[in-house]
Amino acid sequence: MKKFFIASIVGALIVFVWSFLSWEFLPVHTHSFHYSPKQDTIMNAITKSGIEPGAYMMPTVDNRGTGLFDSKYRDAMMEFQKANAGKPFAMIIYDKGMVMSPMQPVIGIIIDLLAVMCVVIILTLAKDRLKTFFMRWWIVMIVGFVVALNSYMLELIWMQFPWHFIKGEIIDTFMEWGLCGAWLAWYFRKV
Repeated sequence: MKKFFIASIVGALIVFVWSFLSWEFLPVHTHSFHYSPKQDTIMNAITKSGIEPGAYMMPTVDNRGTGLFDSKYRDAMMEFQKANAGKPFAMIIYDKGMVMSPMQPVIGIIIDLLAVMCVVIILTLAKDRLKTFFMRWWIVMIVGFVVALNSYMLELIWMQFPWHFIKGEIIDTFMEWGLCGAWLAWYFRKV
């Protein structure tokens, strides 16, 4: 049990530190978000609109008060999509104050810890088959590959997140899991 927690805690720290370095010091995310010289005008318009903090897609069909399986909403959405095919749209994540809570890094490392614990469980369950460093490392990289495919690549395809944003997230995923995988592959060499 001690080995499980050591592997997980060190692995989570590796994932967390890479992410921190990637966003704060390395050029991985320099162009994740574009600058607009009209940002003050845009922000003033959004603020004056009175919208509440949240995620918005514009234009879209009014979904306030819509039930889980609302056929009228589905029909309206289908008509809306046909009418707006090929037209510009925007997604906005809006908050009334840009403040980083001290809990954000704490929650981030807890999430990293839970993710690494899942990988450690996989490595532990498959230990009899994963005899080499490369085999153990490759299993961890496959987890990173699944994460990238099932999150960032789907955002690229379905939500049309731009490549300049997705690219940094994918780099982070492979670097985090590659480095963490090297640690875990080495640490589990004699389980």
